[in-house]
Amino acid sequence: MRWLTGVRHQITDLAPDAESPVKALVRAGSSSTHIVLFTTRIEMPRVRDQVPETFKGVSGVTLDFQEGLPPSGGGIFGPGQEGYDTVLGEIVRPLTGGFEGNQFQKLEWLCSMTTAVLIESAHQLQAGMNGAQVRGLIFRNLAERDIECNLILVALAGQEKHYHPLYNSRYKVENGCWAKLVAGSRYAEHIVSATAMVRYGGRISPEEARIYAALQEGAMEYADLFRSGAIEADIHREVGARFIEVEKKRGLRGFGPSAYFHHMGGPTSPIGNRDFLIDPNGVRRMFPWMQFAINPVDVFQSTKVEMQGIVQPTGAPHILDGFRFTPPERDVYTEVRVKGGASGKVANLVHVRR
Repeated sequence: MRWLTGVRHQITDLAPDAESPVKALVRAGSSSTHIVLFTTRIEMPRVRDQVPETFKGVSGVTLDFQEGLPPSGGGIFGPGQEGYDTVLGEIVRPLTGGFEGNQFQKLEWLCSMTTAVLIESAHQLQAGMNGAQVRGLIFRNLAERDIECNLILVALAGQEKHYHPLYNSRYKVENGCWAKLVAGSRYAEHIVSATAMVRYGGRISPEEARIYAALQEGAMEYADLFRSGAIEADIHREVGARFIEVEKKRGLRGFGPSAYFHHMGGPTSPIGNRDFLIDPNGVRRMFPWMQFAINPVDVFQSTKVEMQGIVQPTGAPHILDGFRFTPPERDVYTEVRVKGGASGKVANLVHVRR
């Protein structure tokens, strides 16, 4: 529904792929498309008000609104039928229009704006703020840009080792602490997952910077594996070898297992922040114009690098530019290129000096 209409229909904060209270039956003909939106009487006023605007000026599309699934007859493919999830993914996951379409423009805007909001929020932190206050700060900064979110994760002093930290008033911003700010942001049909690793006050030691630089390179090596035709089990196996190479190159004994220290990330789309996680025995195949998001964590200090990219018809993936709206003087990213061909801007550690 999010892909079809660009409008949020879920009333509460749910997983992006949770069942929507609004459903659609789409009948595509040779010259026109008829869409029947069906929902309950309680949801109907909102749906009638919001959805027609989405299709305003779109030729060949007609809308109807009903409170129940209309008689469909034959030739209808729906949830629960064998192969439906695969077909749904093939429809909604490719980026419509490639780099020339408005989907890409919205996606890269969202990526850049989300990153800018996280960095802005980092520089607004104050000692003594608790997790709920920091979450509220990020939510407000997103809302001011008309960006929704289906998750905000905040790690403050005492939560450095939490993979998926939950905000809590017992954890606070402390001088010299590491903070991890994460947002799963949404704009129209798109989702972006972004992370800012923040040192509040204190100093970043040379060893901490060296480990993080290795993680930046390792993340790009991992991203390089998302190519058209690649099978997830092969990606899973190869990323470990790539991280071992980074370990040897940088002289960081024990860094290699960072490849598997966090979950593996995977394809993302309007269906969810992660449509699925890369499985060591998986047989799913990557295809052109699908998106992916990865976020490896280092085994030494639990810092995280996150990036989102797009599989290309040939060659290395395109890495989204998340830094169009960040002040250049803040040194917020490093250009990373790996020998396989993947390259892009990777977030630096954010040092908030107090």
